[in-house]
Amino acid sequence: MATTKQTTPAQSGSESDGFPNLSPPAKEDILRNVRLVFAKNIPEDVRQNCTLKSGAKYPETKDEADQKSHLVDFVSERLYVISRFEYVRWLNGRLPFVTPRELLLWRLRQYVEFIWGFQLPDDDDLAMMFNTTKLRAAALTADFSARFRKSLLFPIALQRLYRILRQEDQNYKMVDKEIEYKKDLGPTFKVPSSRYVQDANSLIEEYRLRGDIMRNAVLVSREQNIMWVSTRVMDWVSDDEVKADLLNLYQIPREGGYAG
Repeated sequence: MATTKQTTPAQSGSESDGFPNLSPPAKEDILRNVRLVFAKNIPEDVRQNCTLKSGAKYPETKDEADQKSHLVDFVSERLYVISRFEYVRWLNGRLPFVTPRELLLWRLRQYVEFIWGFQLPDDDDLAMMFNTTKLRAAALTADFSARFRKSLLFPIALQRLYRILRQEDQNYKMVDKEIEYKKDLGPTFKVPSSRYVQDANSLIEEYRLRGDIMRNAVLVSREQNIMWVSTRVMDWVSDDEVKADLLNLYQIPREGGYAG
């Protein structure tokens, strides 16, 4: 009597099933030059708060190479956290972006708050980070500033400006005690970025509202970020009552954990 030959069924998931093996995508690291640009825009006064997941703190007493390496690692950790935060919220239906531009503004907000200590980098750096032109980066920052300047950016900039102009900041010091600019006299200071000229002029506008006339601050060296202010402005900067009034008016956004 003939016997039938039994065949062994193929294991589920084998290539003979004709199904893909569902391999995950290859992990891709963030380019080092991208991380370096993010890292260099972290203000000096918040670098001491750049602690890694391992608990390693910013090496203030070590050389520049060690400090840069630490900041690059910090940026890597934060960018991965922000990326996951964005995607998980999107999957959960909690980020209903209307346009791609709104998404870019949201991302910029996360970078400003969780990496840069409420400071916007220059347009050249933002263009590289967002893979766009300098013109489009400038338009993006203009939209961002219009939306968040008074509530998010200016309060922190105001604190920094007072520390710099009152010579209380060890990172950004007075360069010239007095130089002439368009027949007016005043000192020059090193500032974190060229955007601080706009912040300084916002502060000067507050002084003008209180009944005085004075010249705007100007950037006298774009390469070194050197800002000039008039002596009349410095008189107002030294007024403790005006300072207290302004700091009360523009309070620091505490949701980011930044304490000034």
